[in-house]
Amino acid sequence: MNLSNLLKADINFQVGWQALLRNKFRTLLTMLGIILGIFIVVTTVSLGGSIESFAVSEFENFSGTTMIWIGKRSRIKKQNKWVENPIKENLWLDDVDQIVRKCPSIKTAAAFNWVGSQTVTFGTKSRTYNITGVLDTNEKLFNFEFEYGRNFQPWEIKRGQKVCILGYKVKNHLFGDSNPVGQEIKIHQHRFTVIGSYKSMEKGLFRILGIGLDDGIDIPVTTVAQYWGKQNRWLAIMAKANSYETVDQSISQIKALFRQRFGADIYHDYGSPAEMIREISKIVTVIQWVLGGAAAITLIVGGIGTMNIMLVSVSERTAEIGLRKAVGANKNDIRFQFLIESVVICLLGGLIGTGLAGGVTFSVGQIITSFVIKDSVWPAAVSLQSAIVAFLVSTMVGVISGFYPSNKAAGLQPVEALRID
Repeated sequence: MNLSNLLKADINFQVGWQALLRNKFRTLLTMLGIILGIFIVVTTVSLGGSIESFAVSEFENFSGTTMIWIGKRSRIKKQNKWVENPIKENLWLDDVDQIVRKCPSIKTAAAFNWVGSQTVTFGTKSRTYNITGVLDTNEKLFNFEFEYGRNFQPWEIKRGQKVCILGYKVKNHLFGDSNPVGQEIKIHQHRFTVIGSYKSMEKGLFRILGIGLDDGIDIPVTTVAQYWGKQNRWLAIMAKANSYETVDQSISQIKALFRQRFGADIYHDYGSPAEMIREISKIVTVIQWVLGGAAAITLIVGGIGTMNIMLVSVSERTAEIGLRKAVGANKNDIRFQFLIESVVICLLGGLIGTGLAGGVTFSVGQIITSFVIKDSVWPAAVSLQSAIVAFLVSTMVGVISGFYPSNKAAGLQPVEALRID
């Protein structure tokens, strides 16, 4: 492009820009449809991405996204009917060992045996708490921290020792701010020595869900079998895959192992945070598509509105078009001038919509962090991908909606344009 063409392009842009400034209110009204459509798209994509990022970060902080849980089903579906699970035997420590040894994609595994609610007493204080049997390897599965004391030792697990670790709320209720290590509490009719207490694990998502992670007491899983019985206590196995990418592969390996052990893999449930995150992603995607459809309709209406306004503008400025042609402007100059006006309107609308979406996304993040999750951070950020798409869509809408009016303006003959009726 030579200097002459650059100068002509600059003149056309200046003329178009001045025309928009002369009609500020009409220009703003024309932008509204574009602003709303882009705002919906960017906000929806950004908030959807925040939801997924928050879920992933919360699982990472608690147990990681490579966790897998396995438990025996109470009922199975057979010939389109739900029937009682024919497998009476519960999973046990041998199954944990088999999973670690025979599943190459598994890094480690542990067992959890839920005793249920039991009366816990210390001195004059008494309350019902959930008791769970665990292994010493649970330390490798969950990102918990100790406020006092330590984790179970392998020999305590092997011998079924009467030792326990208190949840954060349990420790506060029974001992207040004091160190509970070495104290004796009574669980049901059995005396247990406290060897540790956890820091609070009810943060962010897990506090909102009210799972009650701080309201329990952990004891060795072998102690559960010794004092509460093995076969009448449901046991779950928690395993950790080598990486997020190998979670599905790890579940397939466990299913293959269980087919050998039980004859089929339908007698047990298999789940993971990765699966939950995928489900959350599907729900978010559906919502994004629905709102995206609404945004598309808004953009189409906004584009039609821009086209109508540009046609009105052409009709109002025929004398201006005739004068420009009389002094040497050709069809491309006129076409470019009106096309620029249309693109600028839509592009500015897109930028304003993106800016508003960023403000709303950030504000929502601040509100959720301050008043809902409190002890975690909501990852509020405008999706760069959606911002780029918004820019391109705004430009495309401007070109499409300005194409017909600009051609109509370019087609006017100087004599007709300057004629006074």
